[in-house]
Amino acid sequence: MADLWGERFGIPSSAFAGFTFFRKANSVWAANEAILPRLSYEAIGMRIMNLKDRPWKPTTSALQVFGRHATRNLIHLDSANSRSFMEGKTLAIESDSESGYVVVFYRGEVLGCGLYSHGKLVSQIPKERRMASSKNGAEESADQNAKDEVASEMPIDMR
Repeated sequence: MADLWGERFGIPSSAFAGFTFFRKANSVWAANEAILPRLSYEAIGMRIMNLKDRPWKPTTSALQVFGRHATRNLIHLDSANSRSFMEGKTLAIESDSESGYVVVFYRGEVLGCGLYSHGKLVSQIPKERRMASSKNGAEESADQNAKDEVASEMPIDMR
């Protein structure tokens, strides 16, 4: 597990010290290994990856915990773009990042997961965690079309 995150984001294995990983359905979860033997549980820990689709998708929560260790495939935003990103908008951004999922930062703090390809950054912030937006219906439709376009351009294997 740590190897996948190391390959994509440059996060060292040491960032995951003390965590154990397990798969449940189409997700990978991380939990503090010190508490696992003492608990009887249905679900425990934090979901860190969605394996439902290819390529695997890191969760925003996991990137907010482990993303500070990332050394590649990261994008730093200014104030205006960070707000738009948190509203769930698609941004025109030039970056040296590879196409695929990226760690998005503002002022040194991880905002979450973005999907980057060909100068477009599509926010992957979950709807329930987005900031309120003042978009009208036409803007929302244009944003969805941009997301669909970026997703269709993605290579199959994003590691």
